[in-house]
Amino acid sequence: HDEALALRDALRPGTRLVVVGGGFIGLEVAATARGLGCQVTVLEAGPRLAGRVLPPVISEALLDLHRQQGVEVRLNVALESIDADAVQLVDGQRLPCDRVVVGIGMQPNLELAAAAGLEVGQGIRVDAQLRTSAPNIYAAGDVCEFRLGGLYQRQETWRNAEAQGRHAALNMLGRELPFEAMPGFWSDQYDWGLQTVGVMTPLTVSRALPGGGLLLFHLDTDGHLQGACGWALGNGVAKDIKLCERLISACIALNTADLADPDVSLKHLLRG
Repeated sequence: HDEALALRDALRPGTRLVVVGGGFIGLEVAATARGLGCQVTVLEAGPRLAGRVLPPVISEALLDLHRQQGVEVRLNVALESIDADAVQLVDGQRLPCDRVVVGIGMQPNLELAAAAGLEVGQGIRVDAQLRTSAPNIYAAGDVCEFRLGGLYQRQETWRNAEAQGRHAALNMLGRELPFEAMPGFWSDQYDWGLQTVGVMTPLTVSRALPGGGLLLFHLDTDGHLQGACGWALGNGVAKDIKLCERLISACIALNTADLADPDVSLKHLLRG
């Protein structure tokens, strides 16, 4: 918190800011800095923004928005060094700057868990009760790797950490409750809002929203909704995401033509 306030005070009009990492933390910093009149460059090692968590069409919308707002976005670039007044790229380019923000995700510390003999993957693996491979040891939050949509994955959000921490504590007290909270996150980018819920499966149906927004439905092979990703001005997608959360829980087989049609109410689909 103190570092965020210090950065806010340092971002004066004309400040040359380089943001390393094109994920949500980096992009939110970039959007804030542009709003304060800074010159902003975003460096992303991958081929698209937020590529690990967003469908390509939403990544492209994010890229277009930031470039429209005057951010220089460079994809597929590798950083060699950070100096007092510039960053050096592997290809030899040197980018003068006044401030650098690095937002490249996190790497969970698994050494202690592995040394203790716990099963680990990209995180500490747990069962439905958030119990590790050792019966009396539980894990929760960013370090916890749990099954979601048939695959092990970690959720790096405060909402997940809060919910899992509470749930693990209850199970330590003998409740034996499966963790069933639905994953999701949101991010504000300038005047646009992004929200997701559930699991982003490969089978996708898109629906156009007013003002150039988009709602993506992620289905399993039986037509059941597994996840949704919305992109719209302001808070324009919030109600749709709430309805998608209910559709996921209802486990209703859905018609792809209905999902794609903006005139078909999601409330109507909930009624079957």
